[in-house]
Amino acid sequence: MKLSLDEIYNIFINSAGISIDSRSTKNGQIFLAIKGENSDGNAYVEDAFNNGALYCITNRTELLDDNRCIIVPDTYQTLVDIAKMHRKHFSIPVLAITGSNGKTTSKELIAKMLSTKYNVLFTEGNLNNELGLPLTILKLNKTHEIAVVEMGAAKLGDINFLCEIAKPTHGLITTIGRAHIGRFGSFENIIKAKTELFDFLKKHNGLAFINEDDPILKPFAHSLNTIFYGRNNPNTHVSNIAAQPFLSFEWNYNDKNHKIETHLFGDYNLVHTLAAISIGLYFNISPENIVKAITEYLPTNSRSQIIYNDKNIVIMDAYNANPTSMEAALKNFFSIPIDFFYNKNTAIKPKKRAAILGEMMELGEYSHDEHKNILNVVNSYNPDLAVFVGDNFYQFKDNYPQFQFIPNTEELINFISNNPLSEYIVLVKGSRANALEKILPYL
Repeated sequence: MKLSLDEIYNIFINSAGISIDSRSTKNGQIFLAIKGENSDGNAYVEDAFNNGALYCITNRTELLDDNRCIIVPDTYQTLVDIAKMHRKHFSIPVLAITGSNGKTTSKELIAKMLSTKYNVLFTEGNLNNELGLPLTILKLNKTHEIAVVEMGAAKLGDINFLCEIAKPTHGLITTIGRAHIGRFGSFENIIKAKTELFDFLKKHNGLAFINEDDPILKPFAHSLNTIFYGRNNPNTHVSNIAAQPFLSFEWNYNDKNHKIETHLFGDYNLVHTLAAISIGLYFNISPENIVKAITEYLPTNSRSQIIYNDKNIVIMDAYNANPTSMEAALKNFFSIPIDFFYNKNTAIKPKKRAAILGEMMELGEYSHDEHKNILNVVNSYNPDLAVFVGDNFYQFKDNYPQFQFIPNTEELINFISNNPLSEYIVLVKGSRANALEKILPYL
């Protein structure tokens, strides 16, 4: 059957929500068939009904006579249109977070903090793209008091597109680095793409949280409603910063010092923590609850996790990587004395360092120079062992005989199985495509 958008939306609000995966569709949900790069959801309409779908939104015109099937020309556009319509029904604050590094960590910290006072809807996992964001918006209900949505970008216009769906009232750009520079074409285009969030906030009288220590982002404040944060800002003034190996610092607010000991590896996470503190204060979270939320936050999903086993200590930071985050992780890893990694609850006392690094994706014409730069950075630290994975590193194998070069993760597993590591501190970092977390059982 064919229905108007208003009729489709009315069905949606009386359903159990929308699913785009026929395998996980639940009773009472609407299955929306999306055609992706590798599969076409339209082929799984019958499976969705078997799993309890109430309706299916599809472009399969041969199902026109099935009153359970809503036939539309473009299923993805229908998803976007429903999400935009749904967003209009809510006047709550919507905080959008984008940036080259730290989006998910910032989102998780902020959501945990705000949840001490409010019912918060926030992006699950890394669902921050053109599919994940509208699905997140469609989860808004009348009990929610604030929403925190993560926005990723792979090209110019992506952030603006997502803003038109989420209609953020507040925004945070974590950092701007060289992530996906191959897609954007230049660093200037990365800045332009990320600051599309600021453009939207300016146009709609929104509020931006800006790191006053960031020379790239600070100049944008002159045309925005802005809350500043930074190391020396009165609200986020910090001292005694350490990362041995977890980030810790003292935070002074209203002439009272708060000691904050995080479970975040690396002092490069300080900027994300300060953003969370600033946003927490703005939304009237008490200093005590801010400290509690930051202290209790445990990173997951291969994001700066420190894992102890009976052979090695592994810093698993394999969720993603770009030149900026890779350099920061290496600097932090090699600057900390080995004994600071020791844990009183484990007998293992490593004596050597190993870096296992996966190639960085989507760097385009900059890939050769960026990967060579990382090799030179690692070489400057003179590690006990360095292993580089993927074709973008492998091309340099004859130039750096002191390092190990492996074409892919499967062969990396074979290498480690045949050359087991023991008594090492191991940094594992690479782009998502490397799936380096697969090597954890072998470390």
